[in-house]
Amino acid sequence: MGKLLVVYMTLGYPNVQSFKDFIIGAVENGADILELGIPPKYAKYDGPVIRKSYDKVKGLDIWPLITDIRKDVSVPIIALTYLEDWIDQLDNFLNMMRDVKLDGVLFPDLLIDYIDDLDKFDGIIKNKGLKNVIFTSPSVPDLLIHKVSKISDLFLYYGVRPTTGVPIPVSVKQLINRVRNLVENKLIVGFGLSSESDLRDALSSGADGIAIGTALIEEIEKNGVKSAINLVKKFRVILDEYK
Repeated sequence: MGKLLVVYMTLGYPNVQSFKDFIIGAVENGADILELGIPPKYAKYDGPVIRKSYDKVKGLDIWPLITDIRKDVSVPIIALTYLEDWIDQLDNFLNMMRDVKLDGVLFPDLLIDYIDDLDKFDGIIKNKGLKNVIFTSPSVPDLLIHKVSKISDLFLYYGVRPTTGVPIPVSVKQLINRVRNLVENKLIVGFGLSSESDLRDALSSGADGIAIGTALIEEIEKNGVKSAINLVKKFRVILDEYK
């Protein structure tokens, strides 16, 4: 099986029609899984580019838009949002997710802020018939990475940077080489791949795929949706070199 391309986009960015055009174009050009970002109250683990995209779409009625996208594409769709925002109404939120036929959730704060209740929340999500994609990072202890790799659905998301789109002077190769043997699952690398070199280093070191978001938002901002779709196509070509 080939490498997986996971494409992130903030829900409704930069506007509803352009968002729909991008999502359909991304799937047609090789996206295997979609992550749709639901703007949080406080995006504490997102970088400046994604935070800015949240500001553009705040107040949008997300559920009709998700329903429309679900009708238009057949690949798995995961909602990326913060558990902190929904914890007091988690049951209703997960019911809505199920009703609009999304496949699952990715809570980037689950392992960081709610580690003591990991098993409880994992059970709640899965009991709703939804997938729980778990996010981890180099700051997470090895034993915990190994544990969550076995319970994460679809893949384990491994973030190489402290926040999205913010580079740090640590070798991607070293990070992936270290974590690959810990992970009993598909290993998807993202959250800060800042160059094609980073991407290739991740793939050559054993990643099963990549997750791209910041680069696509920047491309939309600079050159429009069609150019961002072409960037998806470029990433697909690169991934196919590593079958």
